[in-house]
Amino acid sequence: MRNNRQIAVIGAGLMGHGIALTLARAGQLVAITDPTESARASVAHRISNSLKAMGETPDRILGILKKIEICETTAGAVGRAEVVFEAAPEKLDLKQKIFAEIEAHAPDTCIFASNTSVMPITKIMSNLRLKNRALGTHWWNPPHMIPLVEVVSTEWTDDAVAEDMMALLAD
Repeated sequence: MRNNRQIAVIGAGLMGHGIALTLARAGQLVAITDPTESARASVAHRISNSLKAMGETPDRILGILKKIEICETTAGAVGRAEVVFEAAPEKLDLKQKIFAEIEAHAPDTCIFASNTSVMPITKIMSNLRLKNRALGTHWWNPPHMIPLVEVVSTEWTDDAVAEDMMALLAD
């Protein structure tokens, strides 16, 4: 896996903070955002606490936190992203609205992934202009403790996109 990929995580709750932590711990650059200011304000502290609980040293925690940028907006988080992971509540209309905003601001080459365990990925991604770059990633909870992610393609997902996602998650 190539380190220092630019990854965005939309949603800084339980799943989002764990996904961001996992990716930064693996050497990726992560931009994270949440519509709730309190979630953005507390995410670095929550990530630090999770890393401490995992036995990371203070120096390693600081190095991981330096790989995470907290952004105020979705546009700011996804503007340079190579991959976006959405980790919002399980509401179809909300997820579709988030992906419309992501698509408006992310590069056309960016891969889109929804973290869901109950909703059909095809429905979530059905309104996208470039559907071939979208798929699902069902991270087990908590994502930073359980190293298991189910990758789900849609009827439109390019094989190369699925392969790239599998390679990214393999480490």
